[in-house]
Amino acid sequence: MSKSAVPVIMYHSVGVRDSDWNFGYLTCPYQVFDNQLKWLKVSGYTSITLHELYNYMRYGKELPQKSIVFTFDDGYADNWVFAYPLLKKYGFKAAIYVNPEFVDPGKRPRKNLDDLWEGNVDFDDLATSGYLSWEEMKQMEEDGVIDIQSHTMSHTWLPRSDRIIDFRHPGDPYTWTTWNQNVEKKPFLQKDDEQLKMFGQPIFDNDRAIGCKQFIPDEGFDQFYIDHVKEHGGKDFFTAEDWRKDLFALYQQHESEGTFSGRYETDEEYTTRLYYELESSQKIIQKKLNKQVQFLCWPGGATTPEANEIAQCLDYLSANVTRDMREQKRHLRNHYGENPDRISRFGPSLYWDGIEGKGSKIIYKNGIQLLLEIERFRRSKGAAFLSRYVLGGPHLVYKLCMSKNILK
Repeated sequence: MSKSAVPVIMYHSVGVRDSDWNFGYLTCPYQVFDNQLKWLKVSGYTSITLHELYNYMRYGKELPQKSIVFTFDDGYADNWVFAYPLLKKYGFKAAIYVNPEFVDPGKRPRKNLDDLWEGNVDFDDLATSGYLSWEEMKQMEEDGVIDIQSHTMSHTWLPRSDRIIDFRHPGDPYTWTTWNQNVEKKPFLQKDDEQLKMFGQPIFDNDRAIGCKQFIPDEGFDQFYIDHVKEHGGKDFFTAEDWRKDLFALYQQHESEGTFSGRYETDEEYTTRLYYELESSQKIIQKKLNKQVQFLCWPGGATTPEANEIAQCLDYLSANVTRDMREQKRHLRNHYGENPDRISRFGPSLYWDGIEGKGSKIIYKNGIQLLLEIERFRRSKGAAFLSRYVLGGPHLVYKLCMSKNILK
């Protein structure tokens, strides 16, 4: 049997980019997505499921000659509003990895592009932010277009050491802190809520929740800084240029006086938390959608040997490539004979400056560019040669865009 490579494309949000969202760079414009699907369709590509990919990699089950897998992380509402109708339009299917803590509680599916094309709604009435509801997921599953799988429960960050690196302030990127303190409101917190922020709260050195043991500061430690900010003007406190210097001076005073302490979660606590992340998410999705959940996407690629072991015990068949395998990623082609426990993916962006936040600069590949990247992944000699000139290197793309004022 030939060992054909199977490209797996990693999307997040598809729709209309929101410059006020900290993770707005994750949004592939829906017009670009439409163009990508059109080129893949006319080029003879067929989308397959994660199960079909697994069976090919593990057992050598036959696949269509030009097979491809579409995946979406995080379960954004625009996956229903924009991505799902466009996938149907071109006869493709995809997998969406969702986090139950973020699922919207709405009972009635929102309007989407199908409604727009039928003339039942105006474009401005389409939802461009938020998260998927169970009802929307059910309909996509029943249509055979979308396969819902697990992205763990929380998809958050946690303190991993006692080192303070910053403090909560207006416009900061620490939305995850609001999530952790308002779990029941997470479905409505794609964008941070300034009313829920605890200004002045210390931000500790942190990491993805799955990938670290949590540092837990003493109860009430945060309140000292929060009260200090309130007593010195609230939000106006941050208009002073040296506000960080003021708060860090208080931190240094705490350290010198020995009044700051905390602890790390125990092995048992960490294991319990991992089961919550992996088992609870699996059970909830299975119950809500009446299906098996056997595929897992590690948020940010973060995992540990303990997490991997638990995932295997819970009968997850496969997960995305983890970050400790990034050096190997370019050698993984998702072909027969490779270990299907790990699925290699790549994104549809042509250029990204690597800076997270509202100021991120990103360009997404158009249809021909994505097609060439896919052909290069499959090691098509002609496409690999041509793509060097069409795609170029990221730095060349950036210089060209800057020269044309595209990113300025």
